[in-house]
Amino acid sequence: MVYKTIMQAKKYSLTEARRLLSSFVATVFLSACASTEPNNHEDQHYIDQSEVNTSSADCVVLIHGLWRSAFAMRSIENSLNEAGYQTVNISYPSTSLPIETIADDYVGPAISECRSLSDRTHIVTHSMGGIVARAYLQNHRLPEGGKLVMLSPPNRGSELSMWLHEHSWFHFFVGTAAATLHSDDNGIVPELSEIPEPTGVIAGYREWSLWPQSWLPAPNDGMVSVESMVLEGMDDFVLINTGHAMMRYRDDVQNQIIAFLRNGQFDHIPVTEDLTTPLPEPYTSANASQSH
Repeated sequence: MVYKTIMQAKKYSLTEARRLLSSFVATVFLSACASTEPNNHEDQHYIDQSEVNTSSADCVVLIHGLWRSAFAMRSIENSLNEAGYQTVNISYPSTSLPIETIADDYVGPAISECRSLSDRTHIVTHSMGGIVARAYLQNHRLPEGGKLVMLSPPNRGSELSMWLHEHSWFHFFVGTAAATLHSDDNGIVPELSEIPEPTGVIAGYREWSLWPQSWLPAPNDGMVSVESMVLEGMDDFVLINTGHAMMRYRDDVQNQIIAFLRNGQFDHIPVTEDLTTPLPEPYTSANASQSH
């Protein structure tokens, strides 16, 4: 389909060809990321307390990614509740505010809510939510014993944002926050330093991708490369064969979240299957594993 589109573009001027290709990229990007989940709270500060109980159990703040709402983290929330954790599941306007503002105005109150319920607070994030959490933790600390678990976070920047952030239509579709998920001068990645909280990264990967290798290096989960998910100073890392959006619903992902919150490490399974594309360092070390 890409080849056919480019061949058709030859009939137009260079400017028209670029416009046609940009439109195609935008369509694919939206198709890959768009959620059928309701986002009824996009315009308000929302904390879902429907599953919060009043025990002294650890409390977990859940932070969704781009174009999502608290509903996107509901499956993880239910799993945590069943495991005995309290949860504060937030919705925030992911396309209309910069990441730093989201961190201050939405994550801050959620952390305060958790701290009123328990002495120990953790954070679990998906995708861009991981960068929001890191932005919050630049100037704040979790209570003693608090941990951070990140699902497919673009810690080193989103390759797609790096490639497309100079286009105005990209800003229009993804908003201010996602358009800064890169390491250029106006990106947020260079502004984020290491954090002291124990941190585990769950990296999704697939053997195929909608994107050319030059845009999104393999292995990747369809939206973020495994290499970009690495966080300097992270305490543990695990690979799970799954796509970017659907990983939130998998039992093995949810079990790994609980394992890290309890023990500060993932349940590692020895690698028994070769990836089509060799993993970059440090994934080839003894600490890296696949979960099937």
